[in-house]
Amino acid sequence: MITISNWGGGTVRRKKVIMFIIDSLHPRVLDDVTHDGSAPALSFLRRKGFSHDRIVSAFPTMTPTALSSIATGTYADQHKVPGFIWFSEMSQRLVNYGATPGAIVKLGVFQSVKNLLYNLNQEHVNPLIKTCHEVLEERGYSSGNINFFIYRGRKRVEPKLPWLIRLAAWLRLKGPIFGPESLVLGECFLSPGLEGFRGPAGPFNKFGFNDTFSCLAARELIRRGRQPDFMAVYLPDNDGYSHRVGPLKSHPCVRKADQMIQQVLNAFPSWEHALEQNSILVTGDHAQCSIGAKHSTILLERMLARFKQLRMLSWGGIGRYDITICPNERMAIIYILRNVDTVQAEVIDTLSSDERIAQIMWREGQKYRVMQPKSRKMLSFWRSDKYEDPYGVRWDYEGDLSVLDGTIKENRLEFGEYPDAFSRIKSAFESQSSTRVLLSARPGYEFYAEDAPIFPGGGSHGSLHESDSVVPAILAGTERDLAHQRIIDFFPWIMESLPATPR
Repeated sequence: MITISNWGGGTVRRKKVIMFIIDSLHPRVLDDVTHDGSAPALSFLRRKGFSHDRIVSAFPTMTPTALSSIATGTYADQHKVPGFIWFSEMSQRLVNYGATPGAIVKLGVFQSVKNLLYNLNQEHVNPLIKTCHEVLEERGYSSGNINFFIYRGRKRVEPKLPWLIRLAAWLRLKGPIFGPESLVLGECFLSPGLEGFRGPAGPFNKFGFNDTFSCLAARELIRRGRQPDFMAVYLPDNDGYSHRVGPLKSHPCVRKADQMIQQVLNAFPSWEHALEQNSILVTGDHAQCSIGAKHSTILLERMLARFKQLRMLSWGGIGRYDITICPNERMAIIYILRNVDTVQAEVIDTLSSDERIAQIMWREGQKYRVMQPKSRKMLSFWRSDKYEDPYGVRWDYEGDLSVLDGTIKENRLEFGEYPDAFSRIKSAFESQSSTRVLLSARPGYEFYAEDAPIFPGGGSHGSLHESDSVVPAILAGTERDLAHQRIIDFFPWIMESLPATPR
């Protein structure tokens, strides 16, 4: 831990920071397990600090986009990761981080793992935007990352992939990556400070990408006196569990996550001592929305069948195709590949009668257009000086604000069911320069196209709606609350906790 001289000639110890990210953590479930006492660690941390239940996630509310926002303190307009499935303007090919087994088969294990383990950090996250690890290490702090997918740091390391993955990828996966001083990526890379550590791994435990492995590795770093000044600990299990059973039935998995966080707190002499030594943040990257068991899937390929569609295994240049569809569960990106003005207008018209879609969005110059299907209500907005939103950003608009559940009160712009809607829509469009139509589904529905995951009767995410878009957060062991309630505000909170010029 960095020691800092004070004005009296002595030294003070600056607290370290631990950030736990529980994937798909739902505010209502956190309330339940902390109020009934079945999650002792989370209950303790909540009593000892600040607690919020409407922290706004990025758009789309997909893990690569949201984790990139947490790690950089920016929306997608700056970090440039537009979703889980998207079309790369640079490579002219579809990017998929392994959404389904079918997608992995079509892309190949080599490309799927390369996208997630290598390309996401080394290429897709904007190299001009620094991650929290990069900034902190430049300031002289030690930084750690345990299973958190956005790990880019300053140290060159060589992953050691499990032999089964290397064999499936025809032994082609190799080469260095850049991460923080303390880096744990399941079995793929283990920090030098964890020699001899063993956690649940192998193919039946997602090769170490699970809650137990994450927290036991964090506990071991603390026990060995190797805890970095900042440590991001990612707990992925709740996402898959919520997809299967639904977000409002995920209590058993959140309780298990609590048991794992207890293991980390137990590495200190007491939980009180843990808060004396650390500022602790517990939050989610996004939430999930309950999906209907029947008739809940919006079949985009069928609806847009009259357009020639680029698919994963399509051959020939993109000039042969009208569109490519990139479904991100409850959000979808439709890229317009040729005859841009005509095809875009026809795509919008084709989809505009489907009331299962909450918003159809597109860009015209500096204005962003939003249509509510069925009613065909329209809203346009742009940056201006007229109306200020809760985050100090100013806008102007024309049309019907009810399309995004917006209101104007005393010259202030506020949103209900679609929090921070203007900034999040704008950021999604400015993440790329190509012509696109964006879709956001109504609660209970999700989009399907080639090899996309769907979860009828379970939970899903991706959309602008608050059911996907708001997560809880607990900040304990600190007197410093968030400046604003958005996941991009975790970054400045971390930076203020570990400042460049100690106060």
